Amino acid sequence: MARDMARKQSSSSSSPGLLKLEEQLTCDVCLGFFSDPKTLPCLHSFCQHCLEALPRDKKNEDHIFCPTCRHHTELPKEGVGAFPVAFHLNNLQETYNLMKDAVVFSPAPQEDTCNDHGKPLDVFCEACNTVICVMCLAHNHKHHEYNLVADSYTKHCESLRECLSSVEGKKEALKKVMSALTKREGEIRERGEEVLEEIHEMVEEMTNVLRQSERKLTEQAKRVTDAKLKVLSEQMKSAEKRFSLLEDVANDMEQSLKASIPQQVLRSKKQIMERMSEVTAQINVE
Repeated sequence: MARDMARKQSSSSSSPGLLKLEEQLTCDVCLGFFSDPKTLPCLHSFCQHCLEALPRDKKNEDHIFCPTCRHHTELPKEGVGAFPVAFHLNNLQETYNLMKDAVVFSPAPQEDTCNDHGKPLDVFCEACNTVICVMCLAHNHKHHEYNLVADSYTKHCESLRECLSSVEGKKEALKKVMSALTKREGEIRERGEEVLEEIHEMVEEMTNVLRQSERKLTEQAKRVTDAKLKVLSEQMKSAEKRFSLLEDVANDMEQSLKASIPQQVLRSKKQIMERMSEVTAQINVE
C-alpha cells in the first residue's frame, strides 16, 4: 500500500525537478514521504516510526541494522526518537511543497456547447452572425441562411484575409506618407538650425558694433573727465595759494593787534592795510 501511495504521489506531478525531489524525500522502508525523519550514524535517514518497527539484533536487543547499508547501530537509551533529526530533509520537504504549489496545470480544452440545449455549437447562422446548435436551427433559426461551422470558418477566413489585404495596402500607403513626413521633418529641422545660426551671427555682429561704440564712447568720456579734472586741479592749486596769502595777512594783523602797543599798531596800520588791499584785490572768489 505504501508503495502504491508513493507511486501515486510521483505520478501526480510532471515536473522533472519535483520528481527528483520526491525521490530524495522517499523513505526506503515505507516508500512514502518521510515522517519525522531521523539520521543514523551511517548518515542514512528513515522515518521514526519505520526505525521503531525495525527488527532488533538477536544477539543485542539494543542494536539495529541500517536498512540501506546494514551498518550495526546501537540504539540510544531514550529510544529511536533520540537519533538526530534530519533537518535537511525537513527543509527539502518545505522546498518541495513550495514548488508543488507553484505548478500550474492547464485544463483540457472543452468543446463549446449551447446554453439552452447542451448540444455542440457546430452551425453558424449567417443571418444572425452567431454559432448555434442543431436544436436552435430547428426552432429559432429555421428559415435563416446557415452553414456548418467548418465551412463558414473557411469562407469567413477568406473574407477576413481580403480585409487584411486592404489593411496592408493602407499600411503601405501610410508608410509612404510617414516617410515623406519624416523627410519633411528633417528638412524643417535643418532649415531651423540654419536660421538659428544666422541669428547667432547677426547678433554677434551687432554685439561687436556695440562693443566698438562702447569703447569709443568710453575713451571720449575719459578724455573729457581727465580734462575737467585737470582744470579743477589747477583751480584748486590757485585757490590754495590765495588762501595761504590771506592766512599770512590775517596772521600779521592778529600779531600786531596782540602786541597792544598803540604806537606800533598805528605806525604799521597803513602798511598792513595796503598789503591787505593788495592781496584781496588779487583774489576773486566768484
